[in-house]
Amino acid sequence: MKALQIARHGAPHEVVELVDLPEPGAPKPEEVLVAVEYAPINVSEILRILGQYPLLPRSLPAVVGNEGVARIVAVGNRVRGLKVEDRVLLPATSPAWSERLLLPAAGLFALPAADPQQLAMLSINPPTAALVLSEYVDLKPGDWVIQNAGNSGVGRSVIAIAKYRGLRTVSVVRRAELVDELRAAGSDVVLVDGPDLAVRVAAATGKASIKLALDGVAGQSGAALAGALAPGGSLVVYSFMSRQPVIVSGTDLVFRNIALRGFWLYAPQFRDSPKAIDAMKLGARLIAEGKLTVPVAARYPLTQAAAALGHALKGGKVLFQISPQ
Repeated sequence: MKALQIARHGAPHEVVELVDLPEPGAPKPEEVLVAVEYAPINVSEILRILGQYPLLPRSLPAVVGNEGVARIVAVGNRVRGLKVEDRVLLPATSPAWSERLLLPAAGLFALPAADPQQLAMLSINPPTAALVLSEYVDLKPGDWVIQNAGNSGVGRSVIAIAKYRGLRTVSVVRRAELVDELRAAGSDVVLVDGPDLAVRVAAATGKASIKLALDGVAGQSGAALAGALAPGGSLVVYSFMSRQPVIVSGTDLVFRNIALRGFWLYAPQFRDSPKAIDAMKLGARLIAEGKLTVPVAARYPLTQAAAALGHALKGGKVLFQISPQ
């Protein structure tokens, strides 16, 4: 079978190789054999290939990929609740860029009928969104949340899950053409990043007291979010796409008591949390209902790995189309 693996860390287009590996074989009694349909290229996996991520393969060579959706093609004789043709999510950190995998059945659940490309992005974005919305600030229905990276997979999940919970969102984006799109996706207020953000947020929300800000960019963009928070509010950083340091002004820290926190989905307290599984199931439901959609920029077969990785590095969500049915 075909798979993408690395034998060393380095530039993705140089070190990711298409290889032929032995077939996984028949599942053991408590396993399932799956055919991977779609697997996204995530920033975390790019960093893992570069050797710059906290979780690295235990040994090399190693098949890469960390998220995806698959169809069950065979089940072990002790597996209950799953059957052939069910669609399932790959468990976290599975070597997803592979045609077929053997998986433990424990923890897997059948997904609803929905676009498999959207389902392929369920394991990271919705749990991240759900947990940053619940684990740092006690929010009530009607409360406001502000975020940057509103057009990202996490950003769109924040919009959908916040709406489901009765929360209101301010989404900050970098391009004006995204404003109407994210309003249609459910964000209550959408603003373009730039000067005087706190003033514009106050005007758009009726001077709402905003207790939680979600930062996926870092740098000056995150600092602007902190400035829009109410005194005592929390800025939660879950990514730093700008590759700039996390910034909060001394005025906000000292005189307005803004708290700065970090979130990582693979941290021990979150990795196996039932809340993360619940968020995946909620995300699947929202996708099936048409309430959560992440635009897909392109799909590539495993045979075009260099082109796919190059596209992903330039921006936009890129998926490997592996064995879709």
